Amino acid sequence: MLERLPRSTPEFEPIDWSKATASNILARIKEAGVVGMGGAGYPAAAKLASGRHYGTRHVIANGVECEPGVNADRSLMQQHLSHVLDGLRIVGHCLDCDQLTLAVSDRRVHQSFQDSDFSDVTCEMVSDHPANGEERTLIKTIFNESIPSSEYPSQRGFVVLNVATLFAICEAVRDGYRPTDRVVTVFDEERWVELDTPIESLAATPLLIRHGSVATGVMASKNAVVKLTTNAVAHDRTELARACIHCGWCDDVCPRYLPVEEMLRTQQSQSRQQGLDAYFDACFECGACVVVCPSTIPLLDWIRQGKRQTSVERLKQRANARFERRNARVAERRSDETRAREVRLHTPRKW
Repeated sequence: MLERLPRSTPEFEPIDWSKATASNILARIKEAGVVGMGGAGYPAAAKLASGRHYGTRHVIANGVECEPGVNADRSLMQQHLSHVLDGLRIVGHCLDCDQLTLAVSDRRVHQSFQDSDFSDVTCEMVSDHPANGEERTLIKTIFNESIPSSEYPSQRGFVVLNVATLFAICEAVRDGYRPTDRVVTVFDEERWVELDTPIESLAATPLLIRHGSVATGVMASKNAVVKLTTNAVAHDRTELARACIHCGWCDDVCPRYLPVEEMLRTQQSQSRQQGLDAYFDACFECGACVVVCPSTIPLLDWIRQGKRQTSVERLKQRANARFERRNARVAERRSDETRAREVRLHTPRKW
């Protein structure tokens, strides 16, 4: 049983969400500072406002635990499934949508759902493949509808929220609490951790730490703290990495069919291949390649580096293009001034 510190007096007046207006619910979620806790950190109120604007056909609670060694969402659902589902109902009421779906990859959670009377929510069991954590892939898996990367799912009638986000929405709206803690997998153990807790204080030994899981986390800075988007804290394994053996497994598991090995080779050789820029942009960092790599190569670190370089190169190109356009405008203006001067010099005086 996860132990959680007792909550203080509610900061807000609890809302009877079944009778509340959408604007009141959105205002509470915004005031409580709830953001997407699955990793993106996008303001939840803004995402729901977008869903209202475009019209929502389906609301999906994403409870797919797809990162190895991370069980934060699974543990939350095992102990607080009713809170998560109330959060889902609150969102459905806010968006005028009664098509509510809980997507899970844990059989215990699925069985717990089946044993309870949740007739207003559909529970879908999906695989824990790393790609299913991404909302567009999850929509494709459940509803067989493809959302292009150029559009948000809300533009096609889908709103996907992580189960931890829905739990926070439930506590903010129904109970009046601002989120001040969350369940985090800390070195393979789940526990409630207060927000703003220094990451370094969670480690018993002064080893390198990843803010996030081994697969998708980033190296924690010295001043890194637990945030609403922190689902895991793990020891770094970069020192265990070996040379690429060209097995091709990373290419095989990539849900976007990207040439991961070629992208790695490009980064390690520090060569710029213009044709690969689109591949770096297309990666949504699911971590599937990291999971299967037999050489323990931190592939996402290299890919993120490639993304940054691609972004810098793109900014340079835009800056150069603006500079060239500016020079062209200056040259044209000077040419116009020169022609006008010549005309004035050769124009007969009227006196």
